[in-house]
Amino acid sequence: MSNSTPYLSPIVFVGNEKAYVDAYNKKPKSEKNGATWDGDDAGLVKVKKVIKDYYLKIQDYTCAYCRQRIEVGHNGAWDTEHIIPKDSYPQFLFEPENLCVSCKDCNGAKTNKEVLRRKGRVKFPREAKDYLFCHPYFHVYTDHVRVVRKAALYLPKTEEGKRLIEICGLLRFVLKFADYDCVDEEISMKLIMLATELQNTSSPMEQMAIMMLANKMLEEKMQGMTVAAMKRYAQD
Repeated sequence: MSNSTPYLSPIVFVGNEKAYVDAYNKKPKSEKNGATWDGDDAGLVKVKKVIKDYYLKIQDYTCAYCRQRIEVGHNGAWDTEHIIPKDSYPQFLFEPENLCVSCKDCNGAKTNKEVLRRKGRVKFPREAKDYLFCHPYFHVYTDHVRVVRKAALYLPKTEEGKRLIEICGLLRFVLKFADYDCVDEEISMKLIMLATELQNTSSPMEQMAIMMLANKMLEEKMQGMTVAAMKRYAQD
């Protein structure tokens, strides 16, 4: 799988699965509901299995958002991901270009966050400009996010990359990468900004200044957290 091009090809439903999906898509808007996905009828269970098996294979057990490769024998370690949230847009429940797989952490962080520039779309948007973040089908990942180290440090190259990092919770890796146990989104984003500046400068003096600033920021944050914890302890 290449990280230099969009790596997803949409699933093509056939046979009984196509019939099931077509039947859902023909329902009136009032009868379409994201909760349908959580049903347990035999037809739905089969469709969901086909979807997950397809995307696990085509994505090579790699999360669409953090690009971690996690090959495990139990598919329950992965979530089928609706890129545009199914609860807000149930009409796209089985839209092939709205489907992929993601790791549970990215899926849990993303939840029902808005990813469309214009809300309330009726027809499925198929252009990169329609999305706030780097879309698995319509954007080239490496044009928008630089992966310094998978499951460690992600630097945004564009606004869409920045929004991907925020929406999918990739900030969770930053302090872990720096050997800090407590994740704070505000300081994580500041660290990413500093890391981006570090990447863009070739001056040794500037590099040293940026690294000293990052270290000072982390130390001050940890000191503040320690004082706050001591105050809570004293109150108890």
